[in-house]
Amino acid sequence: MRSTRFRVPLLALLLAAGLAACGGNGGKPDPLPSTGSPSSDAQRPSSEVPKVASPLPASLVQGDPCKVLTEAQVKTLFSGVSPEVQPSQDTGVAKQCRWSNPSRGSGIGVQLVYAWKDGLGHVYAKKNEGFFEELAPVQGYPVVAYGPTDDRPTGRCSVAIGIADDAAFEVDVKLADSQAGKGADPCQDAQHVADLAVTTLKGGA
Repeated sequence: MRSTRFRVPLLALLLAAGLAACGGNGGKPDPLPSTGSPSSDAQRPSSEVPKVASPLPASLVQGDPCKVLTEAQVKTLFSGVSPEVQPSQDTGVAKQCRWSNPSRGSGIGVQLVYAWKDGLGHVYAKKNEGFFEELAPVQGYPVVAYGPTDDRPTGRCSVAIGIADDAAFEVDVKLADSQAGKGADPCQDAQHVADLAVTTLKGGA
């Protein structure tokens, strides 16, 4: 996996308070499907969906998203600054938690998407209907950047990570205002956050 080490100002990241996560879809995972209903076999190109060789328990997506990143990890991501934390919320599709630095317009979000019964199959089912890019796996777990549009020029990116064939979570990133549109890749940073989250989940978050 290529290095995803944060550039320092970049790590004062995502959703300024109130900014919707998941590709700008009202704080819910992008409509893959938005109803949370399973895709049919005809919709899902199952042969394309990467299999998870060493799956984590699918029950992890029912956990507390605010514990998916440890306090130490979060402080590292925000360059030692303690960010504002939006308490865990249940959107009806996922459980989400957000950390932000409003003064920089930056933040990160984690969503445990319990509605994705087919894991990344829901993301692959809509791969031709918006922005979609496969990224290097983190610790062997497949990662896909996706959304209705490619928001990287504005410093935003959402990635979905398959932790089992029937379970996935999402990381959303918004770079600091001073970094957006200046060549920094928010998807690379989202991938790095995903790597940290997988480490925590492996520990039984």
